Parts: sequence; structure tokens; C-alpha cells
Amino acid sequence: MAAETNSITSEELLDLLELNERDHVADLGCGTGFLTIPIARIVSTDVHAVDLDRGALEELKRRAEELQVENILYEHMSFEYIRFSQNTLHKVITRFVLHELPNLVKVIQDLRDMLRDDGLWLIIETEALPQGDSLSSDDLVRKLQSAGYEVKRGYLRSTIYYLIARKAVRRPGL
Repeated sequence: MAAETNSITSEELLDLLELNERDHVADLGCGTGFLTIPIARIVSTDVHAVDLDRGALEELKRRAEELQVENILYEHMSFEYIRFSQNTLHKVITRFVLHELPNLVKVIQDLRDMLRDDGLWLIIETEALPQGDSLSSDDLVRKLQSAGYEVKRGYLRSTIYYLIARKAVRRPGL
């Protein structure tokens, strides 16, 4: 899997994220900022960089300072416990972290509340992990749909999939 993940460019993922300058973005499980810094260069708002690994956040901060990127908020925590006000996030991205969460259904429901009605959650995962560790795209799509998301699925590489999850918003009169 490492070769496949290394061949994915930030540009590929940014295209899927459909960023606008005023978007409020959370990069959950941001690591050292593979996407955080490019996102922060596009948006004029603060980007929430959330990770449980303090060392990765420190490296991200060092790199951001070196590149003079100042609109990043560093948040050391598990995103199972993160709280944003309802309907505040335009975009959320998670890369290769959902399969590690013990309470994935809670995270799915919480993020639905935090996303704006026009919000988008870009999920990047792999089906190439050992049995029991991987999160199949079929299972994840089912969980997202049962929590009230509309989901589009695609593949970046043979074993690396992406899901674009949007709130299924009911329109009055429909």
C-alpha cells in the first residue's frame, strides 16, 4: 500500500475537495500536513489541523512556519472528541484514519451535525489492510447513508478509494 499512497498527489485530493476561499476546513488526522498546508494556502480562514500525534503536529507547525503559512489552528486530540458548532464546517477531510476509530458511527453522526448543509466530507481509505483492520468502501457507504449522507465513490488507485459524503438535506415541499 505504501507505494500507492505515496503516488497520490495533494493536487488530486484538492480537486476532489472543491475548495473555496472562504471555506471553513477541518483536516482530521492531519499528520504532518500533507494537505493542511496546501489547503491553508487556498482558504482565507483558519484550517483546523487535528491529530492525536503531538510529534506530527509539531512537525506540521515547523513546516508551516518555514513556509510562512499562518492560518492553521493546531489541535492535539482524537477527533472522536472534537466539537465544532452545528453547521459550521464547509469541508472535512480524513485520510487513512477512519479504519482506526473504535466508535466510527459516533464520528459519522457528529460530523454530520458539524457540516453545513452544503458541506462536503472527503474520505480517503484503503481496502488493502489485513482482514479486520480494513474498512471496506461498501461498509462505509452503508454507514454514511444510514446516518443521512449522500455518497459518491471513486478510486484513486486500485486499492485506495475515496468517498465524497454530503448531507442529504431535505428540501421543503419535496
